Amino acid sequence: MHRLSYHEENSEDTEALLHPPDVPKPHRHSRHVRNRSHVNQAIALLCSGSRRRVLLKILTALTSLLFIFVVLAAIFRPWATILPRQTPNDTNTSLPPRYTAIRKHTASLPQHNISLPPPEGHNGRYIKFTSQISQLGWNNVLNEVLLNAHLAYRAKRAYVFGDYDWKKEYFPWPENVRFEDPPRTPLGALLGGPVVGDPWVGLNESEVREHPRSVNIDFWEVVCPPNRRRVIKTSDVKPWHKLNTYDKSGSETLELWLKLLTDPAFFLATSSVPNLEVDEDDWSCVEILPAPREEDSFPQVFDLWLWGCERILDLWDEFKASPISSLGLRTGSVVLRGVERNMGLFTRHRRTHEVRRAREEDPMERTLAIHIRRGDFVQACQDLADWNSTYYSWNQLPFLPDHFVPPPYPPDKERGTNNNSPENVATYLGHCLPDDDAIARKVEQARLDWEAATNRTPTAGHFLDTIFLLTNERDPVWLGKLKSHFMDAGGWKNVVVSSLEVVYGDAQELDVGMAVDMELARRAAVFVGNGFSSFTSNILHRRLVDEKIPISNRFF
Repeated sequence: MHRLSYHEENSEDTEALLHPPDVPKPHRHSRHVRNRSHVNQAIALLCSGSRRRVLLKILTALTSLLFIFVVLAAIFRPWATILPRQTPNDTNTSLPPRYTAIRKHTASLPQHNISLPPPEGHNGRYIKFTSQISQLGWNNVLNEVLLNAHLAYRAKRAYVFGDYDWKKEYFPWPENVRFEDPPRTPLGALLGGPVVGDPWVGLNESEVREHPRSVNIDFWEVVCPPNRRRVIKTSDVKPWHKLNTYDKSGSETLELWLKLLTDPAFFLATSSVPNLEVDEDDWSCVEILPAPREEDSFPQVFDLWLWGCERILDLWDEFKASPISSLGLRTGSVVLRGVERNMGLFTRHRRTHEVRRAREEDPMERTLAIHIRRGDFVQACQDLADWNSTYYSWNQLPFLPDHFVPPPYPPDKERGTNNNSPENVATYLGHCLPDDDAIARKVEQARLDWEAATNRTPTAGHFLDTIFLLTNERDPVWLGKLKSHFMDAGGWKNVVVSSLEVVYGDAQELDVGMAVDMELARRAAVFVGNGFSSFTSNILHRRLVDEKIPISNRFF
């Protein structure tokens, strides 16, 4: 039977429903009663089956409109603050850089081509370290990037590199002007060389054909979709009840992972990940995943427990000679630009005729660089004492002066429980957080030792006349006092303070400021560093590759 329309359907039935025979009808001319009647009619209409279907359609339409509104709002964010726009060349230092040119260069690397023959292209060999540390200080990341890339080189696989993801607290710009979370810097802004996809250096033609070039993570997603990836987790390898890398030296750890990356049977026997979708003969793409944090606080292939003890040291000779970290490792172009911009700071004390002569010299040959960390390092030094830690990484090399041997921990106490003796804590603070007098003594001794070793014993003044102070301290009173002490008591003619005097010409240079400091310290004739610091260790690595003599590398 034909159903009445919404407007046709209801009058008599609804009236009977609302007003049974024994209930008197309201006066139709009373406005308030009439309004109540309309409400009651509406309720009755909505309670009937057909009306519920109408209501459902209305609600569906309203929900759709709300969804469209939310989507449009998410895209256009009409209520959000519109961020100011960075210039095309990132010249506005009040905003983070976009790195348009560098990102375009990285995307267009010639090895990003699936048509290339093996070991590159579709049938190439690739390794991605998803376990690699992220959102930590640059130097903690740099350590691992270089050693992972060296492992990839040994395995004859292309190292997959990505951006440097900042620890948010360290990023030079406040949150309200950041355009991504976490903030990121292209690796090619910080480094040059094979690790960021540049051609190999120091390899012969046959070796170049054997070793694929590094590729960016975006190309990895193209050439190595999920169904091609052979996956292994660090928790399949590291624990004591597995292959136990915790008791292995650096070389033993590297050789174990090398076997996993080059022996398919060993890989399959070790990995707990089924890899069911991957073709049996396809070994192009290997990915190393981190263990969950609850299983391993440092789920990297080469983790903090390795970098922070002497087990790392037997890797030094191999690592130093690797094309990844020796001849092939270059300073990024943005960093070099920042260095050149600030070279005048190291000649400003010269007279006019001396400046002309200095143009033919390297002013860093007369410079002593010092790394003095303050601020967040105060608590870090206490923690190092609590754990009775050694120096960090390459700072432990036995041929260096100022070697540190941790004092014996109290025998009845457990490490990491804040129970080291006061005498031991004082020893750690003397090396990790030296006071002004200790700084001055070490600087003077380092200058005298180096000048004697290089036959530059002063006759009319010291050969080294400039100090470069690398520090995160910005207190002008403390820095001014230290600077005056160097110049008045030590006879230094020039003191450059990184945190107050180094300038940046654009946002890119500001973004890589830590690497600018490191490059300047690398070039200095003498470097006095903090033995517990990864910043110091990575400067030391570059200096030793440059064949700087051991006596030019000192620790407090």
